[in-house]
Amino acid sequence: MTDDNPYIQIEPQSRRRGGLADEVASYVRDLILTGALKPGAKIDQDAIASALDVSRSPIREALIVLGQEGLLDVAPRRGFFVARLTPDDIIDHYELYGVVSGRAAAMAADTLKDEQITELEAIQERFVADSDENLSSLNEEFHRVVNAAAPRRTRWLLRLLVRSVPANYYEFADGWDEKAVEHHRKILNAIVERDAEGARQAMETHLHESGVAATEALRKQGFWSDEGE
Repeated sequence: MTDDNPYIQIEPQSRRRGGLADEVASYVRDLILTGALKPGAKIDQDAIASALDVSRSPIREALIVLGQEGLLDVAPRRGFFVARLTPDDIIDHYELYGVVSGRAAAMAADTLKDEQITELEAIQERFVADSDENLSSLNEEFHRVVNAAAPRRTRWLLRLLVRSVPANYYEFADGWDEKAVEHHRKILNAIVERDAEGARQAMETHLHESGVAATEALRKQGFWSDEGE
């Protein structure tokens, strides 16, 4: 990726599973939420088609969805533009995600079976270890086990909310891995102790601070440079 062309080509084996429109939406969403596309930037549909080797139809479908999510503005006969998100917009999303995730963590403390807790402990050990494992993938595994305790509709809502967290968050938010180890340990300890309220609070704090780290990473990249941030 370069400053002149943020639309990096994605290799087939690296592409997310799902329909083409979902794949395009995930791709553009990550470009916005990691600061590769700045507020006010026009979306280059030809560049997306080239990067993902897809036609215009799923691209337009995806951009409409991102407009509904508030990430894009639509200008009739002009195209799609990155919305002018504020730091509060970013943090608000992470806090909302934290409220729902906190509810799932509280349920996990009450209902996870011993073997599921053992699985969480194993994931945490891998997270702490100095290895070449993808930290974002390990993070997904950790939250997957916690979220398994939630009802189906809550899990559905969590899947929607996590979309606005960059897929490569641990590469995007510099230094976040050390904080995440500490946060996950507090969440895990509360679950092991069957402390539902402690698990809820630890998870909400984790996601709030994730949002703060995301806004700081975007600020360092000049995401709000045109707005005096």
